[in-house]
Amino acid sequence: MRPVIGITSRYLNDKKHYNLPDAYTKAIQRNGGTPIILPPLYDIDQEQLLGMIDGIIFTGGPDVDPMLYGEQPLPKQGGIDILRDTFEISLAKKALAGKKPIFGICRGLQTLNVAAGGTLIQDIPSQVDKPIKHSQETEAWYGTHHVKLEPDSVVHGIFGKEQVKVNSFHHQACKASAPGFKATGWAPDGVIEVLEIDSPYYRLCVQWHPEHMHKGEMNKLFSAFVEASK
Repeated sequence: MRPVIGITSRYLNDKKHYNLPDAYTKAIQRNGGTPIILPPLYDIDQEQLLGMIDGIIFTGGPDVDPMLYGEQPLPKQGGIDILRDTFEISLAKKALAGKKPIFGICRGLQTLNVAAGGTLIQDIPSQVDKPIKHSQETEAWYGTHHVKLEPDSVVHGIFGKEQVKVNSFHHQACKASAPGFKATGWAPDGVIEVLEIDSPYYRLCVQWHPEHMHKGEMNKLFSAFVEASK
């Protein structure tokens, strides 16, 4: 039987509806899982949600509120979503305390890191020395910079090499990794692109959007995640 994978969703407050790019659900289905969407809601039984699924993906989206990791907002901080932060930080803490496989993508990496006690770079262009471009302006399936992978890491084992080419759609990133989190992939400017969580269960986070790079090796990330969720 295919494992059921929960995928967190956005909420568009101005339009009062949920929003999730279909690339996430298609990536899970393509690689052997059955996707279900988890809408952000106040006062929902999150233990029940986690009990319904075999693995969970924390997806991309707006900036995480810096107040959640003890910082004041800098001028270049983007928009935040109070509902989503409240829902996902709580859900992340519960998921991290449990045994289900976890996959964080872009904001998902940042959410999980903050939920576990880490901090973020609020704005790469103004806070990183000699940054490369992390917000590409071309098709999402196309990789625009490289990520160096640490030998003997989980992500290195998935790809079987020390460098991958990735897309890039973010201006925030991990600053201090949370206890039990380890950086295992970096952009050429030193920005952390992969976090692995010390756990006997599958716990991997990437800063890029592999769901949009559907014709290449990025399927290996979803295949490994789905297999771990069986």
